[in-house]
Amino acid sequence: MIEKVLDTIRQHNLIEHGDKIVVGISGGPDSVCLLHILHRLIPAYGLELYALHVNHMLRGEEADLDELFVKEFCNGLGIPVRIISSDIKKISKSSGISLEEAGREVRYRAFEQYAMDVGASKIAVAHNKNDLVETVLMNIIRGSGLEGLKGIDYRRGKIIRPLLDTDRKEIEEYCRLNHLAPRIDLSNLEDKYTRNKVRLDLIPYITRMFDVDIVES
Repeated sequence: MIEKVLDTIRQHNLIEHGDKIVVGISGGPDSVCLLHILHRLIPAYGLELYALHVNHMLRGEEADLDELFVKEFCNGLGIPVRIISSDIKKISKSSGISLEEAGREVRYRAFEQYAMDVGASKIAVAHNKNDLVETVLMNIIRGSGLEGLKGIDYRRGKIIRPLLDTDRKEIEEYCRLNHLAPRIDLSNLEDKYTRNKVRLDLIPYITRMFDVDIVES
């Protein structure tokens, strides 16, 4: 798993020796895996890591437990963590945008601010191969040109995505083998959001009906 991530880092020149990196961490499997792997790469790359968690205040006690988990996880690794709380529902309503879009805007503004505050040149986020496939399919459904078919970039500005060649099953297995016990956001199992519909309904349907691994394809 680490070698696979290292291959992605090298192939796309995502990390250089001595980089300061802000790492987004929700507490879920993807971001917990990413931070844990980057922490293991500190000796080889001389990295300085800074974690950032955004509490979207959407899931009450569950969101607070995610925040507590992130604090304890980062403290255990010796990585400084900044916690931001933001009322995403209120921002969504006042701005006339979806909850997903409001959350994304808040997160990336927080990433940029934290990177500026600590002098970080990179911001690592935990998008994986499945996220890439879901994004491409969503773009096709909505109507897409060639840029949309590309899906997600390995690197755009300060943003880097070291897990983009790694699928969700590998990430979950890494977490299990390393006893990381990440948090599970149950809203990801509800098919009321477009991405969740693609993840939970469309991709399994394509796989079943056409006997193809659509993620690999």
